[in-house]
Amino acid sequence: MRTSRFEVFLKIVETKSLTRTAAFFGCTQSAVSQMVRALETDLGVTLLARNKSGVRLTAEGEYLLPSMRQIVGGERSVFEKSLELQNMNAGLIRIGIFTSLSCQWLPPYLKKFRDAYPNIGFELLQGDMLQICDWLRNGMVDIGFMTKPPEDEFYFRELLADRMNIVLPADHPLAGKQLRLNDLANETFVLLESGYSQIVEKMFQRAGLRPKRQYTVKDDYTVMSMVESGLGVTLLPELVLQRSPYSLYVCPAEPACYRRLGVAWLKREQNSIAVNKFVSYLLRDMGLEE
Repeated sequence: MRTSRFEVFLKIVETKSLTRTAAFFGCTQSAVSQMVRALETDLGVTLLARNKSGVRLTAEGEYLLPSMRQIVGGERSVFEKSLELQNMNAGLIRIGIFTSLSCQWLPPYLKKFRDAYPNIGFELLQGDMLQICDWLRNGMVDIGFMTKPPEDEFYFRELLADRMNIVLPADHPLAGKQLRLNDLANETFVLLESGYSQIVEKMFQRAGLRPKRQYTVKDDYTVMSMVESGLGVTLLPELVLQRSPYSLYVCPAEPACYRRLGVAWLKREQNSIAVNKFVSYLLRDMGLEE
């Protein structure tokens, strides 16, 4: 599929860099700049403002961005349909996903799918729950791996239950004991923002406790590092803790609680052939009906 100027523009918006965009498409930065200038000339507006730190959208670019995403989505759909007519299995699937899932859970499924459909490629965008939902809505990703969205705006199938664990510094006075949430009532907490914190807060609500939140951070590795350093304790899902390089004491939380993870995709028929193939393949491989 020939790269369109609209697709190049969307990648610049995503990376905020002409250099990284050029590297992604395997062309020169000059070629990317020429495509943007030609697009701006055709549209009669300035789309990007350049500065020392990179590029940013102008007000005009912000206004036109949703329409450009629709155009690129339509171009991809036409290309996928043409491949179907040619009896070819090819395409690109863009996935929004949590870091822990992309590192610890997804790779074997990508490997098996690639063995069956070697011409279908993947692009992974790592983010939190709110980002992945936004990416699905605006077309930046085709499917998202996440906890169940609060609204029924996407199709969603649960795939696995990820148990929550109590995490302490290895030298904490409670380390080595089988713990319940009540044992942490007086502890200072280091918590992940977004969906993780909501899960933790619900756990404490059910136990009738109010955790003392001292630190809230975005990255799970930062949380583990801070706990290792003695800045507090935390509750993290099992997948986050796998292959952890930190010196920590970990035990399953009691009462048991789980982060329920699944796959979400848009409620529309315009999904590409590749996306439909992957979702069907994943659900079949996990013994689930589509």
